[in-house]
Amino acid sequence: MKRYGPLIAVPGALAVGDPGRHHLRLTPDAVLFRQGAENVGIVAWAQVERILLDVPTTRFRLPGLVSTILLGALTFVTVSDIDADPDDGSISIVIDGEQRTSPLSRHHVGGYWAPTVEGAHRLLQHLIDHPDQRKLLAKPEALVDVAAALARA
Repeated sequence: MKRYGPLIAVPGALAVGDPGRHHLRLTPDAVLFRQGAENVGIVAWAQVERILLDVPTTRFRLPGLVSTILLGALTFVTVSDIDADPDDGSISIVIDGEQRTSPLSRHHVGGYWAPTVEGAHRLLQHLIDHPDQRKLLAKPEALVDVAAALARA
């Protein structure tokens, strides 16, 4: 699976957030609200006006690497499992003029590198504004690459 910041390619869709917990699953036809493998809501793309992520960010380029190393060291020193799941962020979606907010689970403790979140926002708005581009969600690996390019731009 290919991942860049809060985006991860899953079979036939693009997930926003941790696909094992609270996340959005973007398909060519709809936006699915998910809790792990369970669908908890579905919205047609035509109803979606904006999607905004509210997650911690950092200017440090490799936040996941540092948090993994630090948690590994703490686990080694304490000789016990540290229960340090990342706190949920949230995602706000404007659907037919009304804002809906849902939890959004993160992949790692600490913030996402800020440009990855900005790239995700740009990609999400592009998919909203250009319906013909949503067919690319069937091959999400390419969209992760696009988000990475947008983050660097």
